[in-house]
Amino acid sequence: MNTKRLLGMILCLCFVASAGCSGFFQQPAAVQGIEGTKVTVKGKIDYMKNFGGYYVTSDDPPGEYFIVNQNQKLLEQLFKNRKAITIDGHFTIGADHLFIERIDGQPYTGEK
Repeated sequence: MNTKRLLGMILCLCFVASAGCSGFFQQPAAVQGIEGTKVTVKGKIDYMKNFGGYYVTSDDPPGEYFIVNQNQKLLEQLFKNRKAITIDGHFTIGADHLFIERIDGQPYTGEK
């Protein structure tokens, strides 16, 4: 009898714990379609194959930001120019993942 009671309590605790942790395993808000923090970044486009392709090296705000929606042709031209640009976009998955909406005031679309 005590074994059945112990087994029942363990199952009950497992059920309660799994229900309480269900929010822990949800996708980040950006993946669910909610935009992250809007940001304007001033910097240059860089490329590193091991880093996942093109990214922005920024002076304002300082940091390196991985470009989520990469347009290979356009970003390659900007990388070769090494010219400072202004990027409007928003952070997605984390503070280092940037979704670009505009470059120097021009609309930007990434490749599918």
